[in-house]
Amino acid sequence: MSNDWMPGSRTGILTMCRNWIEYMTPERRTAWGAPESEFTELKNLFTATEAILQKAQDDAERTHVITVECQAAFKALSAKMRFFRDRFFKIPPLTVGDWAALGFREKDTHPTPIPAPDGVPAASLSYPGGPHAMTAHVGPMAGTQELDPRSDYGYAIYVGVMPPGGATLEQAASDKHYLLKPPADGKGLQHHRFTRRRKEKLLFDAEDAGMTAFVCCRYENGKGETGQWGPVVSAVIP
Repeated sequence: MSNDWMPGSRTGILTMCRNWIEYMTPERRTAWGAPESEFTELKNLFTATEAILQKAQDDAERTHVITVECQAAFKALSAKMRFFRDRFFKIPPLTVGDWAALGFREKDTHPTPIPAPDGVPAASLSYPGGPHAMTAHVGPMAGTQELDPRSDYGYAIYVGVMPPGGATLEQAASDKHYLLKPPADGKGLQHHRFTRRRKEKLLFDAEDAGMTAFVCCRYENGKGETGQWGPVVSAVIP
């Protein structure tokens, strides 16, 4: 099996985890050596992640804090799923049927290497309507030759916010990490999310209205390796 077994979308991750929980009966957990405490932790992480995603997808509830909490929840759930995969999902005691039921492909004895991203993406911003919101449009830079979908698999989007004239040292040291000055590239921005979609809605807090949002993206492959930074774009938060 290749190293990119984890689904690329949040919905895919939750669907796979839900399937695991339903399939891992007490008898199977015992046979596979998976302790009840680990299984309970997986279930709790799944429940919490599913709940926070619902809030993050609700425009009425979604805030910067909710977005950060959602990212952290998926990071924790993915780590626990990788732990289960590496520690308890072994053949034997699992059968080939168990392996398939858990959502894994047949093991590839001659995997094709995944190259590092070599493309450079571009981004633009528009106002979709509604307060404190923007839409980031991402895609290959104009004139780009055909890309390798294995290496240029998706987009890592980075976002930063700068008050008029630049942040004070106190604002820069806050949880929001407001920018002191316009960034030259994406290094000074905060990772917002990974996506394979060409459009991503960006929601900001009401207190950020009138400030400038800076957005930059770069390609990411299935192994989490990133490529070159694309151009930084900016717009005033409505």
